[in-house]
Amino acid sequence: MAQVSQRPAPDTIRVLDCPLPGRHVLVVGGGPVAARRVDALATSPHPVTVVATHLCDDMFDLLAERRITWENRAPRPSDLDGVWLVHAASGDAALDALVGRWVEAVRRAKVSAESLPS
Repeated sequence: MAQVSQRPAPDTIRVLDCPLPGRHVLVVGGGPVAARRVDALATSPHPVTVVATHLCDDMFDLLAERRITWENRAPRPSDLDGVWLVHAASGDAALDALVGRWVEAVRRAKVSAESLPS
């Protein structure tokens, strides 16, 4: 019986395009998974900010190439201010879930505000 390789499929990244250039992108996490995502996102006309306490070598390369900006700290809810896209890839499931809850809270607040009568 032949052994089947258990290697994961290579990352497939589809960069979302927004008709308005300059929309901010936030990536939470500085490891290899985040670096692969950022590599694709950094080719868009949107500025990418990475918030992480540590960066892997690939992420440092992106920083050295000035393709991203880096905030050397833990993420906070205010990081979502003015952000168009958020990608949580910290490698910490609890932190990624927390960021997801922050995003959902911002989305709900925005929808509520938009539904108020003018």
